[in-house]
Amino acid sequence: MLIGRTAELEYLKGYYEKAGSYLLILYGQKCIGKTAILREFTRGKPCHYHMARACSEKEHLEQLQELAKRETDSSGEKQIVIVEEFQRMVRSGKAVTEALFGLYCKDRESLLIFVSSSISWVENHMVSKIGDEGRKISGVLKIKELEFRYLREFFPSYSVRQCMEVYAMLGGIAGWWRCFLNGSSVKENVCRAMLEESGSLYRAAESLMLEELREPAVYNTILAALASGKEKLNELYLYTGFSRAKLSVYLGNLIEMNLVEKVFSFESSERDGKGSSGRNGAKKGIYRISSSFVRFYYTYLYASADKRFRMSPERYYNTYILPDRDRYMQDAFRKICMQHVEAHMERGELPVKAERIGSWFGKTGSIDIVLQDEEGKTLLGLCRASRMGMDYEAYRGLLETAGKAGFRTDYIWLYAELFDERIVRAAEESRNLTLIDIREL
Repeated sequence: MLIGRTAELEYLKGYYEKAGSYLLILYGQKCIGKTAILREFTRGKPCHYHMARACSEKEHLEQLQELAKRETDSSGEKQIVIVEEFQRMVRSGKAVTEALFGLYCKDRESLLIFVSSSISWVENHMVSKIGDEGRKISGVLKIKELEFRYLREFFPSYSVRQCMEVYAMLGGIAGWWRCFLNGSSVKENVCRAMLEESGSLYRAAESLMLEELREPAVYNTILAALASGKEKLNELYLYTGFSRAKLSVYLGNLIEMNLVEKVFSFESSERDGKGSSGRNGAKKGIYRISSSFVRFYYTYLYASADKRFRMSPERYYNTYILPDRDRYMQDAFRKICMQHVEAHMERGELPVKAERIGSWFGKTGSIDIVLQDEEGKTLLGLCRASRMGMDYEAYRGLLETAGKAGFRTDYIWLYAELFDERIVRAAEESRNLTLIDIREL
């Protein structure tokens, strides 16, 4: 079942139906759905597929000769040629690279699709490695994580809150969703797939790190620090003992892999008399694990081998994961709410005609969602994943934080499962305060 990839399929279809030959680069992290997209796209079409393996230059050249022969022998419709993990061939040397890109031929109608799971390599090293061969590339397509709404389609038997729990653990990676069974509870799936040694996701995060990174010990330490809440560079320095220069390099590598992100506070376009621009009390920039699955692994599994050895998966889940569930889900819930606002933005349904959206992170408080137009008209959002819902103090805290940060409060959207009666009354009295039940997401 392929969900949520209409735009990607249309992109590929456009090149296939156009006269002539084209070469595309398709990339994205492991298990994100690249192969599933290609399998659906090539259904009923002439297609030659090759998985590039880690092997010698001689073996790569022999495999490419065989692939070229198969392509040449074909006739009739436009041929599709797929080379998966093509960066392994490029890394073998110039001769293999030339033979690989030699598959492209203007005189023979074909669509070549070179696929890679190495985001960092494609975005930062591919151009320099392939040299002049890069002129043959017609397009580059990055496969991104699926939004929360597609996960709800994938797990039709789950409630919205259960889907939120899964999204907080696995993010928008469809390949990892398939490791969870629709007929089992979230707890049963976590115990079977993530806590059992034989589980399909038990060592998935480690394998993701080992294939791409040369010094896993350093990266493990940094990711464990981030998962524990050390978000600023100085906090990471004190926790790890690594120099700030070293941390910056390694964090940069993790950012290139889409595992970590550096987040800056949203800056207001409206300035007060003192010349501030939404920077009052703002943090300079914080680091966060952007991959939900990697964050889950380093929060609950990385440093707990001794506890998991002594406990059954069910007992470990009940002791360490279940009590912390609402707190852990908060970051993912913020992301889900952001997607909800962005969908309204794309449809032109927001009261603020803004082109920018972000969050504000302060030293004494934060604002989950900030949108602002050029004149300073602002929409602020507050998200609460807790089963207890949102109390009035949280709403008042948002107003106080907005005042300190220099943001107007023209429109406020609150996201929660339950709302304090005083918030409900406030919403009834003000057309600018909107309450959104999580079941609407």
